[in-house]
Formats: sequence, C-alpha cells, structure tokens
Amino acid sequence: MELSAFFTTEPDDGWGGSRTILNTGLVDAISNEPIDVADDLDVAHALAQLVYEELRKYGTDGTNTLSDNEIASTVKALRSVLRRLDIDFAPPFRDFTTFHDYWSRGGMSGAGGWAARRGYLSELFEPIWAALDDAEVASTSDAMRGVDGELKNIIFASSGPKPEIVLRDAVNNIVEIVAYEESCLVYDRPLTDSGLTWGEIVTWWGEGNGESTTQLPNVDTARDLYARLETSLADNVPEKLLFRTYCERYGAASGYLVPALLPQVYLHFDPLTKKQRAALGIPERLDRERMDFLLLLPGHIRIVIEVDGKQHYADDDTASPRLYSEMVAEDRALRIRGYEVYRFRWLRISSAWRRRQAT
Repeated sequence: MELSAFFTTEPDDGWGGSRTILNTGLVDAISNEPIDVADDLDVAHALAQLVYEELRKYGTDGTNTLSDNEIASTVKALRSVLRRLDIDFAPPFRDFTTFHDYWSRGGMSGAGGWAARRGYLSELFEPIWAALDDAEVASTSDAMRGVDGELKNIIFASSGPKPEIVLRDAVNNIVEIVAYEESCLVYDRPLTDSGLTWGEIVTWWGEGNGESTTQLPNVDTARDLYARLETSLADNVPEKLLFRTYCERYGAASGYLVPALLPQVYLHFDPLTKKQRAALGIPERLDRERMDFLLLLPGHIRIVIEVDGKQHYADDDTASPRLYSEMVAEDRALRIRGYEVYRFRWLRISSAWRRRQAT
C-alpha cells in the first residue's frame, strides 16, 4: 500500500486549483475493521511510515502536513490495525500537542533536542518494524510452495565489471555474455530433483575446466570453485562469515549433497549501470538487481539470504521508514512469486565474526 492512498485531492476555491488532504474516511475505516483494498499487514506498513514521518517532521523542522486532529485519528488507526495483528503499540501521546508535552517533560528540548527526538522516535518505532517484518515472514512461510517456471540461467559470483549481456535467441531466451564474461559465472543446466547441490555445481565447474567426468567431483576442484565464489564477496566481512560458516557443511561425509550456496546472484538485469543512468539522467527501473545469496532446493524452492548493512533501513545513523518500506516491498514481491527471503543484520554478523576471531 502506497502512502499516497491516505490522501485525496479536493478543489481549492481560494486559488482556483486543488489541494491534497488526508483521506479521513479511509483512516476511520481502518480504525474500525480491515479494509477491502489491502490487507492489514500492508496497511500497517504504510500507516506506520506515515505516522513516523509526520511525528519526525513535527518534532524537528515543522514540515508536517497533518493537523493535530488528523495525526490523532491516524495514530488511533495505526494502534487499531496493529492490535488486529497482535502487535503492541502504546505511545505516551495521542497527537502533536501531547507529543510536544512529552518531549518537554523528557528533556528533549533545547540544544540537541532535534537529535534526541529523532532518536526517541526510532526507538519507539523499531519494535513495530521488527514485528511487522516477522509477521511478513510468518504469513508467507507456513508452507514453501516453490517458484513457478523452469530455471534457464543463473548469473552469479559477480566479481568485477558488470557483464554485457545480449539475447542471442530472443524466442528461446538464450542469453550470451559479450563482454566481461570473466567477472561472473553462468550456470545453464536443468535442475535435478535435488535442486542444485554442491556436488552438482562442482562437477559443472570441473567439466568447464576440461576435467574428466569420471574424476568428478573431487576435493581440489571443489576448493578451486569455493575460492572463486568467495572472491565475489570482496572485502565484505559479514557476507564472508556467513558464506564460510555455511560452506563448512561441504566438508562432511555427505557434503556433496548439501544445497550449494550461490553468492551475488542476479535477480534482475539492467543493461545500464547506475553511473550510466545517472549520467544520462535516466531513472533506475529495477530495484535489488542482485541477491546476496541464493539456495535452490528440491521442489522448486528458492531461498534468498540477504545480509543487511544499515544503508538498507537508515540514512546515516537515522532510521528511515522509507528505506525500510522499500526493502519490505521488494521482499514481499519476491515472496508472492514463491521465493523465501531471510535477512541477517550486519551488526549481528559482525559481532559473531569478532567473537570467532577472538577464539
């Protein structure tokens, strides 16, 4: 659900034009019961973003658009929809006026007051975003249904310049890398009933390097492939820790049967880079061009693993509902298509890495 859904346009007689106002009928309807045009989870994501942004603006630069009565009804609607989702939210204020009273009593006025109020709002809303994220996962992972369609190409392990790709046969969807082929890998074999195992991809790698199929898979080939895959992670310590920890399973007796963890997998592909689009003044068309990691399991099940730096949900050190909302929307789009999406926070992985180094 987009934030624009909470607003409507009406004629502005004073200027002969129009103005945008809060859709109070929609807000009141949300307070009373679920609405038809979106489920409560979608509504809660958008409404939480709206309330947070309005409170932040009021508490800092005064650029809020809602009135005292409108923010009161919006906060009430947010509490109602969260209650239906079994998520607690009980802010110690009900509108802008009582929010001002609260921060005055709490010592968030004067020098440093803006930063203190932003920090307070981030702490207040962080549990909501986390709970909504958990609810999003729970709503889509009760049963892994798998992804429709047949796999044709996996472009992964990107470690250099963005490859240039053409459709050699547009009718049959045959792609060909015409430049920077060395910067990525392309797996183009049909999946077996086992998905894509470590043993299968090691065999593919060995055959591509001229090794005899009777000798595959073998340890030296597996180590060579592992080194090539790890190269695509560059100096990203959290991603490397996750990758290395998972890949320790390959060393077990049944290691070749373990699903292969593929790093830096293209989900979408735009022929232009971000710099090229910026230079040409062309907006970006595709979000999240690459996935951090992908697992292909039996039954067409595809699991996406993302390692989140703070740029995914914050502007510098300030929580950003907009960035968080965009991230959640992309996750939801993937889950609707049948993917499973799991996220690991960068700070938690970094802490694990430091503990591991210390031992």
